[in-house]
Parts: sequence; C-alpha cells; structure tokens
Amino acid sequence: MLGGQRRMNHVRINKLWKLHSNEGKSFRKTASERAIKITDKIIEFIVLDDQPLSVVENVGFCCLIEHLEPRYSLPGRKYISETALPELYETVREHISCQLKDVQTISFTTDIWSSDAAPLSLLSLTAHWVDTVTPSSFTLQSAVLQANEFRGSHTGTSIAESIEGMLVKWNISKSRVHVILRDNTRNMKKAMAEMGVSSLGCFAHSLQLVVHEGLLSQRSVSDALANCRKIIGHFKHSPLATTRLEDIQKDLKMPTKRLQQDVVTRWNSTFYMVERILEQKRPISAYGADHDLPATLTANQWALLEKTVTVLAPFEELTKQISSSTSSVAEVIPSVTVLKRATCSGEPGGQRYKNNENYPS
Repeated sequence: MLGGQRRMNHVRINKLWKLHSNEGKSFRKTASERAIKITDKIIEFIVLDDQPLSVVENVGFCCLIEHLEPRYSLPGRKYISETALPELYETVREHISCQLKDVQTISFTTDIWSSDAAPLSLLSLTAHWVDTVTPSSFTLQSAVLQANEFRGSHTGTSIAESIEGMLVKWNISKSRVHVILRDNTRNMKKAMAEMGVSSLGCFAHSLQLVVHEGLLSQRSVSDALANCRKIIGHFKHSPLATTRLEDIQKDLKMPTKRLQQDVVTRWNSTFYMVERILEQKRPISAYGADHDLPATLTANQWALLEKTVTVLAPFEELTKQISSSTSSVAEVIPSVTVLKRATCSGEPGGQRYKNNENYPS
C-alpha cells in the first residue's frame, strides 16, 4: 500500500515540477537547462523520500553528484530551504486549490500529533474528495492541507479556532464540509460541536479502546504481559544477554531475532510483542535454564498468551485494513460484522477463549 502511495506521489510531483520548472527564478536564469533539471530532481528526492536538507552537504551525496555530472554545482541548504521548497509549496498549493475549487462537498481527517523527542505538537488537516471534473475519472483524491504547530492548551475551543483558520486559508466554507473524522477524545468532540460540523470518531481508535478495555486490562492478561515486558527489558538492557540469546537461537537452527517491546498507546504493538515472544519460547526457556531472568512465564501464562494472540489476530488484520489510505466509512459495518463472527463463533477460537476459566470473559 505504501509503495503504491509513493508511486502516486511520484507521478503527482512530476506533474507539478513541470509547472514549477517553468518559473523564471534568479537561480534558474544563471543555470543551464540540464542543471535546472538536476536541481529539480534533487528537490524531488528530498521531498518524496523525507530526506533532511543537510543531504546536499553530505560527503557521499556530493561525491555521487560530482561523479554523475562533474560540471554541476550543488545548490546550498539555504537555497533549498528559502527558495526551492517555498516555490514548490506554492506550486502544489495552487494545484490543490484548483482541484478543490469546484468540489461541492469535502470530507476531512484531523489529528493532533505529539513528539516525545521535542516539546512539539502538530495539528493536521487532510482533505478527501471524489474527482468528478476529470473525464472518466470519478476517483478518490486526498491531500494534506496543513500540519501546523499547535501551541498552548489543547482545548476544544483552541482546536476549533485552528481548524476554522485552516479552512479559511484554503477558501473552504463550512457548508462544504461533509464530515470530519477525528479521534474519540472529549476536546475533539467539543471542537467539532463548536464548529457546527458533522464528525465521526476514528474506527481504529475505537478498536484500540475495545482491545484495551475488553482484554488487555484483564488482570490475568496484564500480569502475563507485565512478565513479558520484564523479560524483554532484560535482553534490551544487556548486550551480553542478547548475545547469549542469539547463540541459543543459532544452536536451535532458528533465525536470530530480537524481542519486540510494545508501545502503550498502540495495542497492535502488544500483539506483535506477544507474537514474537511466543515464537521465541524455546530460546527463552533454554536461556532461563542457565541464566537468571527478572520474571518467568508459567505454563498457564504461556497458554494464555497463545489464546490472546488468537483472539487479537482478526483485530490486528482489521486495523491494518482500515488504516490504509483508501479505506472509507463504508467498511465499518461489514468489518464489525465479520469481527463479531470471528470472535464469538469460535472462528478463530473466540468461543473456546470464553469457555476457558483461565482466561478473561
């Protein structure tokens, strides 16, 4: 899916560059036609592959460009950040504005992103619409309109004001807003109510709440997961322990794989953590026979983890499907129906899970 999206982005950027390359800027006036094309491709490379601007100063990249075209002079970081990227942004912005101009109703997705590495929050707004202008098209289109730094308290009023400002900047009246997809937090719900627009909660976020409240928060499951995290932490913080585990994996003719630590806010990472630890049950048990571990898993807990993975498997598959760039609200009801059938009719052992007294009901 990601590869297909990148290819579409590549085609889209190429079309936009044809418009962008015709603009007569000072740098371009003094450069040859081939130099302009090379510069355009370098900017395209930076944008499409999320490369840092400093890539044009990297020794290896400079050597590559010099080998391919010795007469070409790489533009500096300042030119890229202050001239090339703003020019490309305006070109893309005008192109998207033209596409949205004749669209009567537009759907949106919005979210607030926070960084653990820096005290920074971003509020994004993505537009989704059906292209009915292009002959024989009628295809779903989407574009990220804004991803602005969101400072201050994340109140419903602040969110509403920021999103309304984004809509004004893109000349989109609220009467053209079909629906806004948001998460299930109170501040987001309040923001949509203050804006007076229709909104829906994120289905993937709802699934996450269901999994956490219905399964992962159960005492027996949470205790087993806590032991898993202690075992993983032992190997994560000890290079010697990791080396010993890898040696055991090789002795057992198994591929060397590291244990995965989960992220609390992403339930599917817990699924991957348990899946990996079950896969490495033999190496971990062999390691525990000769070396100390901060925690061990009982036979009942190993069995519980196997059942947990079985129950979570359809949730994980569904989460991946609805998180794709082409998924829509139309998939929710069929997905819930299939999910109920899978977890309640024993299809993949959902009923067996319920009937076992060792497992949460």
